[in-house]
Amino acid sequence: MTLLNERQQTARALAQNIDDMGGAWVTSALPLDDQARALRLQILDSDRNRVVQAIRDLGFEPVLCGALPRIHPTGVLAACAYEISLPQARQPVVDDRIQGELAKKEPMSEEMKGFLKYFGLLK
Repeated sequence: MTLLNERQQTARALAQNIDDMGGAWVTSALPLDDQARALRLQILDSDRNRVVQAIRDLGFEPVLCGALPRIHPTGVLAACAYEISLPQARQPVVDDRIQGELAKKEPMSEEMKGFLKYFGLLK
């Protein structure tokens, strides 16, 4: 078993909560791929208000993607597809600025001062 990153753990916990609500199904493959932009789910129209409010209470905002009927043993049920965006992990930024001796500012030579003064760049 591989270790899940924080985003994948959040997706797994959210998927478990959604499955426990009833009337909603997670359609994304878990563990959620790092390249996947959102967790996809399907909610029955009859349970939409209750499930969407429960997801909002958890701190997530489901976004409607479109109508997609749910196939059920009793027939076709009216349902809609939703996405819940999960924040991507930020890539650490490497500090590659020049440090030390090369970063020290050397005094300007007389020749350079004259050049800059001639072109009006130095007073």
